[in-house]
Amino acid sequence: MFKVMAFISRKPGMSAEAFRDYYERVHTGVVGSVAPPMKAYRRNYVNLAEPFCRSEEQIDFDVVTEMEFEDRAACERWFDAFRDADAYERVGEDEANFLDRDRVRVCVVETEETDYSAIPAHA
Repeated sequence: MFKVMAFISRKPGMSAEAFRDYYERVHTGVVGSVAPPMKAYRRNYVNLAEPFCRSEEQIDFDVVTEMEFEDRAACERWFDAFRDADAYERVGEDEANFLDRDRVRVCVVETEETDYSAIPAHA
């Protein structure tokens, strides 16, 4: 598996609710219309009301988007779709409707998992 994470912020003046609605209702369809499918495409919206969260000053994004691919080659094919001028323009115009493109941060991550059922219970 090859995983890419994007930390995305809404455009200034847009509510968190409107941002989420637009992302889910419109943007996911735009992306799906120009690029091949991913293994997984998850949007994890920040909930600052939860007591476990850091303060708004420390969390400067609204959603963590996970994009999983079978392998690096599949990821490269997906990103290659955006090299097409029409696709790039279409997605760029759509992004201008709801996100702050200057604040988007993208990185590749390596995932580790722990099976907590195999760890002895805390005494």
